Amino acid sequence: MVDIETIARVGTGMVLIWAAAAKGSAWGPERLEPYGIPRSLRTSSYMGLALAEGLVGVALLVGLPKAPLAAVALGVVFVGALLRAHVRGVRRLDCGCFGSKERPIELLTARAAGFTALASLSAFGTPQPSRSTLVFIALAVLTLAVVVLGALVFALYRQVGILTLRLGPGVPLELAEEGPAIAAPAPDLDGLQGAGHELVAFFSQGCRLCRQLSPAVRALANEGLPVRVVYEHEEPQVFEHWSVPGTPFAVHVVDGTVAAKGTANTLEQLEALIAVGGARVERAAA
Repeated sequence: MVDIETIARVGTGMVLIWAAAAKGSAWGPERLEPYGIPRSLRTSSYMGLALAEGLVGVALLVGLPKAPLAAVALGVVFVGALLRAHVRGVRRLDCGCFGSKERPIELLTARAAGFTALASLSAFGTPQPSRSTLVFIALAVLTLAVVVLGALVFALYRQVGILTLRLGPGVPLELAEEGPAIAAPAPDLDGLQGAGHELVAFFSQGCRLCRQLSPAVRALANEGLPVRVVYEHEEPQVFEHWSVPGTPFAVHVVDGTVAAKGTANTLEQLEALIAVGGARVERAAA
C-alpha cells in the first residue's frame, strides 16, 4: 500500500519537473524583474532556479532522503518572493512555471503556499501531533499572520507614498537641448517596441530623487504602460546616445517617435509629461 508521504513526494517532484521544463521551453529571465532582481543577475538567477527545480524534482522521484526538505525550502522561497513582489506593487505577473500567462499575484501566492504544504507533507508526513507540537504550530501560524499583516501594512504605506509623490509642481522641466529631439525617431534601445505609448526612465545609482520616483514608475507599469528603466551604471552608452543631462529623466515615446521629455521628480510630473506627449501626437495627426 502506498502511503500518503510517497504520494506527496511523487506529486511534488512532478510539479517541480513540470515547472522547470516550462521555464526551459519558454525562456524568459525578464520574468524576474518584478521580484527586484538586478538586470545583470536575471539570466543566471533564472537558469539557477530552473536547474534547482529540475534537480530537486528528480531527487524526489528517485527517493533521495533530503529531497523533501529541499522542496520545502524552495516553497518557502517562492512564497517569500511573491510576497516581496506584492509589497513592490505588483498585481499580476507571469512566473513561467505552468505556461506563459499572467495571473493575479494573490492566486500565485496561494498556489505557492499549497505547493509548500504538499512538500511539507512529503517531508514530515502526518504523525499524531503532541501537545508541544501543536503549540509550536500555533506559534508558527501566529508568526506567519504577523508577517502577512506586516506586508499588508507596508503595502498600504507604499500606496500612501505614491499619493505623496503626486504633491509638488505638476509640470516637468523640458528643455530643447536636453534629451532626444521632439518629433524625432527615438534612438535605438533594447526593449522598446516602437509601437504605442512607451516610457523610458533614466535613473542613476545613489540618486535620492530616483529612489523616490521609482515607485511611481512601477505604478505606471502596473497600470499597463510599457516602461523601460535605464540605469547609468549599467548602460552608460545609452545615456550618451539619448543625451540625458541628469537623473531622474523621462522620455515619452509614441510609435517609436519622441513625443515628450523632461526632468520629472513626482508621479504627477510623469503623468503630465505623458499627457503632453499624447496631446502633441493628437495635434500632429489632426
